[in-house]
Amino acid sequence: MKFISIAKKNFKELIRDRRGLVMILLFPMFFMLVFGFAFGGMGQSNQPQNLAVVNYDEGATMPLTGEKVNFGKNLTKILEDSEYEDSDVHLFNVNQTTEIDANKKLEGRDVDAALIIPENYSQSMIALITSSMQQPISTGTLTSQESPNTTSTIIIRGDTGYIGFGTSQGILTGVLEQYQDTLVTQTKSTITGSSGVETKQYIQRKVEAISGTGSFTTFDMLAPGMMVFAILLLTTTVATALTREVEKGTLTRLKLSNMTSFDLLFGGLLPWSLIAAVQVVMLLIVAVLIGFHWQGGLNTLILALFVGIIGGISSISLGMIIAAFARNESQAGNLGTLISVPTSFLVGAFFQLPQVVIANIWGQPFQIYDLLPWTHILTALRSTLTFGGGWDAIAYNVGWAALLTVVLFVIGVVLFSKNRLRAEN
Repeated sequence: MKFISIAKKNFKELIRDRRGLVMILLFPMFFMLVFGFAFGGMGQSNQPQNLAVVNYDEGATMPLTGEKVNFGKNLTKILEDSEYEDSDVHLFNVNQTTEIDANKKLEGRDVDAALIIPENYSQSMIALITSSMQQPISTGTLTSQESPNTTSTIIIRGDTGYIGFGTSQGILTGVLEQYQDTLVTQTKSTITGSSGVETKQYIQRKVEAISGTGSFTTFDMLAPGMMVFAILLLTTTVATALTREVEKGTLTRLKLSNMTSFDLLFGGLLPWSLIAAVQVVMLLIVAVLIGFHWQGGLNTLILALFVGIIGGISSISLGMIIAAFARNESQAGNLGTLISVPTSFLVGAFFQLPQVVIANIWGQPFQIYDLLPWTHILTALRSTLTFGGGWDAIAYNVGWAALLTVVLFVIGVVLFSKNRLRAEN
């Protein structure tokens, strides 16, 4: 079959083009080493922390007034309204959600921390206030002596190796303490003037790491981004290789053998896709050697290879689009770099981007960045290599990546065939 012959030719050219191979394989490894040793936290002051709040509080009845209150809702409102001192910037961007969704957002670092408010939080607050008043509850509401459930535990959950979580945890702790102390102080001052009690007897806090992230570092989130960056560099390689075929007249000679567009483009797809898979393996090895906490073992590696190949095909498709319009090899290389490098930043390879949700699809927020297949490739690589997720964890993103890749590949084939394969007939 002709495409096999094309594939062999492209394999040989890849091997002979040592500078190109060095660029594709070693240049991203250099970046991986630099970022691995030098990348540090760069938290900024006066920036809202992204916080997910899960409120299970069922509310309770105030002992003296008989008023039904939900201190969980009150606390959430306080978090939404709190601002930095001498500033109009809010402490938190609060997202009230479910616990399952909060965990997903933590894994994707869409939020810095999650606050889990327990069911009996209001009961604990009332018990705390009652004890501070040094007066028993007379309305039949549960008291600390009558109920075993008046001690509640608020959970602050997140990636304990992430600087954003560390910042959020510190701010949350301060707000919680101030909120509880203010309630107690106001109550005892207004009603009894008593000295109050130790708040920890009723309200406790627990810091909880999301599964598998207890020893995570910033680099654990950055490493998959470097893999996507390396895959995107294939765009430049493919664009220059295809343009070179045109400049040297190879394309014209191949057309004389009744070669079809499928033979040429699919023949090039095989070796370039293999390069994408090799990049994932090589960069994973380097990352592990310098401290990447790889989760999941061989199964996640296989999934990562599959994801990397899809990402490689996306980059190849983009390279075909560039080659369809580039006038010469130099222009193709420049265009490839100008497009692929900014794209790596747009998909969040190096840092978290602000949320720009344009729709909700299948219960998932769809952001403007999700129009690029590499965004889903990055999320899938992080889900499987960083968090050890299986197919269920990446199926949604792999589905979108595959769909967008097919669209991009069809566009690339149509444009390249129209501009490069038919124009000379």
